[in-house]
Amino acid sequence: MKAAIFHKPFNLTTEDVEMPASKDDEILLNIKACGICGSDLHMYKLDLYTEKLCKRTSKGLVPGHEFAGDVIKVGKNVQDFQIGDRVVAMFSGGGFAEYNSVKVFPGFNVHKIPPEMSYEEAATLEPLANSLHATLKGRPAAGENAVVFGAGIIGLGIVQCLKALDIELNKIIVVDVSDERLEMAKKLGADEAINAVKTDTDGKIREIVGWSPLMVYPDESTAHVHLVYDCVGYIKERSEPPVLQQAINMLKEYTGRVVVHGLFEETVPLDLSYLVVKQVDILGSFGFLPNEIVQALEMMETGKVDRRQIITHTFPLDQAKEAFDMQCDVDNSVKVIIKP
Repeated sequence: MKAAIFHKPFNLTTEDVEMPASKDDEILLNIKACGICGSDLHMYKLDLYTEKLCKRTSKGLVPGHEFAGDVIKVGKNVQDFQIGDRVVAMFSGGGFAEYNSVKVFPGFNVHKIPPEMSYEEAATLEPLANSLHATLKGRPAAGENAVVFGAGIIGLGIVQCLKALDIELNKIIVVDVSDERLEMAKKLGADEAINAVKTDTDGKIREIVGWSPLMVYPDESTAHVHLVYDCVGYIKERSEPPVLQQAINMLKEYTGRVVVHGLFEETVPLDLSYLVVKQVDILGSFGFLPNEIVQALEMMETGKVDRRQIITHTFPLDQAKEAFDMQCDVDNSVKVIIKP
């Protein structure tokens, strides 16, 4: 079978490799679509998290952990699935290949998809569940102002979740460096979109939501931001302060929360004085809970969330490197799917 093999940063080739074996607690899938995740880009650019993201073959490591396809073999210990089922699967590397074996954790990492849902749409379920998990961790409430840093697949998913959950926020503000992605955020329901390269982000946010003096230091002030979603983490090639630092600086006193979902490409220095003075909450977010993946799938099935519009490019497996290069191009892509 064909598979995309990661060798070193920016070196990805498509090779012929052996078919994966499948165990009694696994299913074997004929992969129809696999999405490129932000964590895959950390691997592709910097060789970060590589072993966690890939499945080893005789030719090297195969990434890909958000994929959909057809079941062609079922292990004897697996229940609820049969040959011919259309499913979406996650957490197992090896998705950028024609076939992949997946260990089944019932009710969690493999789900049947309805006949009207495309494989490409289904391959975006895993990041949507991540977005939902982050959204709920932030405890958004009616009347609040929320700022989403990063208009990639997770940040846009958070915007979709905030709208689908019918939370009557005052403002949803999205910050990114790509005008194209910011336009997408507006289409999905963001009230305001800020290009961090072209605009003083903190000043613009204060203009939108207002500001007030700090209670403990009245000569200092802060924006009326209740909740920040950090879907960026830290990207080495960016020169601005880490989003976490920006979030701490702009959040309201006492009730402010920042949900950190983006990964960090290296250790970063932070000034935590305002964290102490304002008593804001920092909440880590990673993955999702079993009920959240079910809820995310229901949101897609019922049409509350439309994932088709965030899929900007599809590539065949033979062009896996071109697909990764396009996903790196934030000005011209949102979600890139590889179709073996």
